[in-house]
Amino acid sequence: MWLWAGVVGLVVIAVVAVVGLFVLGGGSPGHVLVTPNKIGAYVRRPQLEQQMNAQDLQQQVTAKSGGEVSHVAYAVYQDNAGVAGSLGPILFIGGNLSGVSPSGFIASFTNEFKGARSTSAGSMGGQAACVSADANAAASVAMCIWADNDTFGVLASPTMGTAQLAARMLAIRPHVERPAK
Repeated sequence: MWLWAGVVGLVVIAVVAVVGLFVLGGGSPGHVLVTPNKIGAYVRRPQLEQQMNAQDLQQQVTAKSGGEVSHVAYAVYQDNAGVAGSLGPILFIGGNLSGVSPSGFIASFTNEFKGARSTSAGSMGGQAACVSADANAAASVAMCIWADNDTFGVLASPTMGTAQLAARMLAIRPHVERPAK
């Protein structure tokens, strides 16, 4: 539980620091973020969301961004229903920005978290980076973040390495980021 508290803290720091520096203003969003109940082998776990206070994280990100983010979505997914040998839970949080430079967003993230490295944002475009960050003295958390011209997303996992999480990001992102109607 303490590890997840550290994860939540790191995600808030990452999003607020990055959003606060690079919001540019702009038009209406071209994408929306959704939280389906199932993404491949991953199932949404509302009980883990509650244990992690994911709704509080959503509210903190919205409040601390100075009103520059909207439609913040969150979910916790777990593969294989959490059985032994699974890759553990993944926290997702993302939202719409009023406009952002993906390169500036990612540069801010890599400056905030030493050791962060650029990675592929996949076929949906934008830019992405991942880092292994300290959640507390006993453990680290893998975090991957992406940004395009109107959205951002963060995935965090206390059980995966950055390469594993980056691969999961490429698989998860098309399911959580959709064109606006």
